[in-house]
Amino acid sequence: MNLRKYVPQDLDAIVEIEKKAFPVGPYSRRMLKRVLKEGGSISVVAEVDSVIAGYAVLLPLNEDEADIETIAVLPEFHGKGISDRLMEYLEEEARKRSFSEIILEVREKNLRAISFYRRHGYEVISYIPEFYHEYYEGSRGAFRMSKALNGATDD
Repeated sequence: MNLRKYVPQDLDAIVEIEKKAFPVGPYSRRMLKRVLKEGGSISVVAEVDSVIAGYAVLLPLNEDEADIETIAVLPEFHGKGISDRLMEYLEEEARKRSFSEIILEVREKNLRAISFYRRHGYEVISYIPEFYHEYYEGSRGAFRMSKALNGATDD
């Protein structure tokens, strides 16, 4: 597996990943294009045998905090550690830029993602009842999760 920075030629593959990874509420092509080239963003893709298998985006919120906008991996590549590598890359880059905290929002019913984030040291800090436009398993709610980076050590 190879991690590298996003380039505009990756957009078509990322649109496909988005559709397959998020059956409810995937980002549109236009939204992805905007997010991936947002000023100060950290946008990375994971390649496996020349196939873009996943991607992730971290956006700065202010000088101290950054937001994980998205992490997505093609379903056929689940269980291969790609999400873990993407997360580690985002956190490493956030530390290099001196962010002290990373936040994210996750659907309250997305137990797989919540478990993934908890495994990486993220904790629920609040609940947002109507965060998403589309319902997922009967809910539009999200948990906001956070991880402090200053002084954090990797196990």
